[in-house]
Amino acid sequence: MSAQGNTGQQFQHEYDKAIERIRTMPDGVVGWVIRFLQTDLEALTPTEWTLVAFEVASFVDDATHRYGGLMGIESGWSVEGVPEATIFQTIPSRKEALEIQAKVLGQLERYWKEHHAVFTFPQLTLIVTPSGAPGAHKSEIVVVARRKAKEFEYRFAHLLAESGEYIRRCPECATIYLAIRCDQVYCHPRCQNRVASRKWREGRKTNRTTERRKEDRRGKKSGKG
Repeated sequence: MSAQGNTGQQFQHEYDKAIERIRTMPDGVVGWVIRFLQTDLEALTPTEWTLVAFEVASFVDDATHRYGGLMGIESGWSVEGVPEATIFQTIPSRKEALEIQAKVLGQLERYWKEHHAVFTFPQLTLIVTPSGAPGAHKSEIVVVARRKAKEFEYRFAHLLAESGEYIRRCPECATIYLAIRCDQVYCHPRCQNRVASRKWREGRKTNRTTERRKEDRRGKKSGKG
């Protein structure tokens, strides 16, 4: 096998491993996205970053049948995974991932504050295919975005529609987490206990202050008498 063939196989192997890592996350795809949004991408070593880059690429492509229907391919990421790569053999640069991270975090903040998020796709094409068309088992809409980063946003928008109610930010430690109950406020009992302890201490302090003031008032009245 040629050197390029070996490189292509290695690329596909890393891509498949990235898909498997996402699928086996405790909270699946949603869990992976939450982790990605909170990862300090600039602090990653080259090896760590490469793993994340493959995960970003596989999130966009592997989520096809679960989030947002089909995506057509018009262009790849900016980094070629193999020499003379096809658009299917590319991964994002760190800069592309940072832009995605900032954009999605911004929309998530808006979702929490304003109860909606707005994703704009200025270069988006919709292709409608009838049932019976080559490779189509039913009538479908294929979405084509010129930039892979916009495909990520498209996937996230559908994920947000399905799971956004349970994607929350802990008011104690600011961690983004996936709630397991509709009434869950804190990401972990540790944070809940910390808040309860603080309120208890503040309550005791308030009570002591109130008692001191009462004693002072009683002392003044006794002095007058």
